[in-house]
Amino acid sequence: MEDHNSDQNPGGIRPPGDLNPRTGPSLDFPDKPFGEMTPGDYEAIGFMAGLEVHQQLKTKSKLFCRCPAGRRVTRVDAEVLRHMRPTLSELGEYDGTALMEFKTKKEIVYLLERGTVCTYEMDDTPPFEIDEEAVRIAIEMSELCNLNLVSELHVMRKQYLDGSIPTGFQRTAMVGLTGSIPFRVPSLGVDRELSIRQLSLEEDSCREVSDVGHRITYRTDRLGMPLTEMVTEPELLTPQELQAGAHLLAQLARTTGKVRRGPGAGRQDVNVSVAGGRRVEIKGVHHHRRLPLLVHTEAFRQLNLLRVKAELENRGVTAGNLQEPQEGPPWDTSPLVLDAGAVLADTSFFPVRNALSRGDTVCAVLLPEFAGLLNHVTQPGFTFAYEISDRIRVIACPVHAPFMTHSEVDRGGLISRHWKVLERAFSAGPGDAIVVVWAPKEDAATAAREVLIRAREALEGIPAETRQAHVDGTNGFERILPGPDRMYPDTDTPPLPIPDTMVSEVRAQLAEPPWDRQERYQELGLDERSAAVLSVAQWADLFDQVAPDAGETARRLAGALEKRIPYHARKQNGAKPRTPQEVPGPARVSQLVRALEDGKIRPEGLVRALDETLASPDREVPDVLDRYQPVQDDDDELAEAISEAAKKVGSLRTASEEGVLRWAMGAVMKRFFGRLDPEPVRERLLTALAQEGASPADHQGGGSNKAGEGVE
Repeated sequence: MEDHNSDQNPGGIRPPGDLNPRTGPSLDFPDKPFGEMTPGDYEAIGFMAGLEVHQQLKTKSKLFCRCPAGRRVTRVDAEVLRHMRPTLSELGEYDGTALMEFKTKKEIVYLLERGTVCTYEMDDTPPFEIDEEAVRIAIEMSELCNLNLVSELHVMRKQYLDGSIPTGFQRTAMVGLTGSIPFRVPSLGVDRELSIRQLSLEEDSCREVSDVGHRITYRTDRLGMPLTEMVTEPELLTPQELQAGAHLLAQLARTTGKVRRGPGAGRQDVNVSVAGGRRVEIKGVHHHRRLPLLVHTEAFRQLNLLRVKAELENRGVTAGNLQEPQEGPPWDTSPLVLDAGAVLADTSFFPVRNALSRGDTVCAVLLPEFAGLLNHVTQPGFTFAYEISDRIRVIACPVHAPFMTHSEVDRGGLISRHWKVLERAFSAGPGDAIVVVWAPKEDAATAAREVLIRAREALEGIPAETRQAHVDGTNGFERILPGPDRMYPDTDTPPLPIPDTMVSEVRAQLAEPPWDRQERYQELGLDERSAAVLSVAQWADLFDQVAPDAGETARRLAGALEKRIPYHARKQNGAKPRTPQEVPGPARVSQLVRALEDGKIRPEGLVRALDETLASPDREVPDVLDRYQPVQDDDDELAEAISEAAKKVGSLRTASEEGVLRWAMGAVMKRFFGRLDPEPVRERLLTALAQEGASPADHQGGGSNKAGEGVE
């Protein structure tokens, strides 16, 4: 049989499928701060991004067992120790991520609490039937995304050898494919469709407790909770668009009312690339506000890595110059690595001296023609040397830091005499660079190999990596980017047909999409911001059930609900973030709205009446309304209140005319707020102040009430 791919793909290696469609990098584009970039600038560098939004579902049980979902515990009833090893894919190949994780030689400890796990989580029992409640919610979210539903759920295994799942793989099933949702952001000039590639239903991983050296510890309470993953196409062309897209997908999930809120319940992974590069995934971004700076920084990190690649190509460096030894101690088998312990025995550089005193191995690695590149800035505060040290940190797992230095360190580090000795030992030229690492013997060998591997990957420009988001907008290495070899069918779980009746039932109670809801609220008279907030708020259904008239009443009610319901939730739940608000029943709130519409209370009284209704759920609403309804004696009581206020202003210590009137209005309207129109009260108060000789127009001096003082 003729091999049609032999010329284009020597060796049968599959080309990466995540390259940026623009092949020419913009190497001359200056590194601009985030605040100075325009949409045209991002277009110039070929910026493109996509989202993977993970959302925990509000189900009673976990996905593949009947343990309770949503419990967060600190108690430990047992511990389990595991080691992971990679397995072959269906094509007889190993996934690169699995091989990388295997190199870390991690001991994985799981902390178990009997009320949140069973033998399934520890891989001692086959999976139970998939949770139907979770399937229904996933179908609902797929319908909101206008996805094409699958006719059967086929559960796959996705390898995870970092230990976050004790089985070494995550069970996941595709629910919907190839859809789109309206993507309208007037402030960004965006009005188009956002393509949704797929929605999957999968089990959540463990919570990490600690990661030190070769031991990582997890808590298993979160393990197995139902989780959806929505994946967009890479159609978000600026950091601001990316943030808006993340907001939209979060709103869509919350529209169902069946997703969890709180720390870790919703997480975004971001895929970023620039022209001439390839997709890099940044994991676990919890806050939307961090997204723009994060992806901006990553875009310029990639651009700077492409500049390093271009310089290496210009110098004639090839992969053959940077081959790492496969077996044995690298200092015994490679001319690019040497044991530097004897050379540095008399060093005064504390990290190396302490390493030698601990019995660690100190080795030096030669990087031919890398002079000047280790100090090339890739991210704010980081250079290309950080790319190397971060790879060592994750894979070699050194316990003591620092664990690396190099020949281009400006201050600190080894003295020039030691560098010259190392240069002579390598027969290094002026264009070469040297990296020194130290760790226990096996870890030092792994570190030396990783230096050469990462240096060789610099010839590719952008390595296929998964990166970890940092709070300052930078990012660090987490693992090699997984490929198709990590997925294979789950032989323990039979296909699950999706009955048409189930789909029909879900569609019958499908929530109104947030974009439709927002448009409807704007037609009621709400401004764009208020309509956007209300369309995804937990009290949106309450607003609809109360059914206020369009215009002023709708605006008043929307504003009152937005202000007071979260306030009372914070008051009841303390500082707990994103705690679900307790929404009052429509029967109580509708009485307030009807009173406003019928003119029984004034518009400004609605917020306070709602506040009292929320604060005293056992109190009858008519009793609350009594305070805000006009009575026959209001005029006499008002006259008395105005007189009292006018007599007291003389003792105020303020030089502000507006301050005098504002104080007097506050003193009077405190008793009549919501019952009387403030404007006539203000006019009567001005008259009374003038009669008392304390008119704001005359009140210029601190504490004086003499008529005419301070008037020109």
